[in-house]
Amino acid sequence: MSGVLHPVGPEPEETYWLRRAIVVGSFLVLVILVVALWVNSASTGTAAAPPPVAAPAAETVSESPSSTTTSAPQPSGSTAAKSGGGASSGAASARTGSKAEASSKSSTKPSTKPSTKPSEKAAPKAPATCAPGDLRTTLGGDRRLKTGQPDRFRLSLVNGSGATCVVEVDRHSFALTIFSGSDRIWSSDDCRTAVRPITREVAAEKAVVWSMTWDGRRSEEGCKVAPEVPRAGTYEATAKLDGAAPVRMRMVLRD
Repeated sequence: MSGVLHPVGPEPEETYWLRRAIVVGSFLVLVILVVALWVNSASTGTAAAPPPVAAPAAETVSESPSSTTTSAPQPSGSTAAKSGGGASSGAASARTGSKAEASSKSSTKPSTKPSTKPSEKAAPKAPATCAPGDLRTTLGGDRRLKTGQPDRFRLSLVNGSGATCVVEVDRHSFALTIFSGSDRIWSSDDCRTAVRPITREVAAEKAVVWSMTWDGRRSEEGCKVAPEVPRAGTYEATAKLDGAAPVRMRMVLRD
């Protein structure tokens, strides 16, 4: 034990301790290298055998069904699931196509809903012809005359219907006649031009007005004038529209 702690030899003690340190150091380095190689070998062996990674079997099968692959085969359940997914995708495509077709048909189907907007503005309705019973006849003129003196009569038809209508007057529907008792002295029926035709739109309670002249003589058919002059006395002028009440006016002729 003393030889180990105190080296004995012809050389100095430091030399022996240096040699011992070199030997021990070399041994330690060798041990460290062995341990390092073993650890490295173990780590390399573990990393060299990683778990196999399966190749995307679905893509390989869809592109080339008859080819084989060294990758791990997919379970039958996965294949069924993928087949089911394909069927679902086909059904979804069919529904999408049906919807598109229905949408196309509905877009081309003409609309049956009537348009509330008028294509053209409706023309206002023209007033109807006044009913004779809704018209009131008026008659005015000189009531005192000299024999043979002309008299100018003022006539009118008042619209009493309560609405605008068209008044129509002609020689067939209107006549002015002068009597002396039962003797007919003068009449517009004897002359076709005595009554001028009138067609006029008249508002409610408004009137169409015109005038007629009696020359103070007796009339004959065909617009002829008799040479006889009515004598002094009382006469009556009557204005009559067919379908309406007549109106009368008394006149006195004097010499």
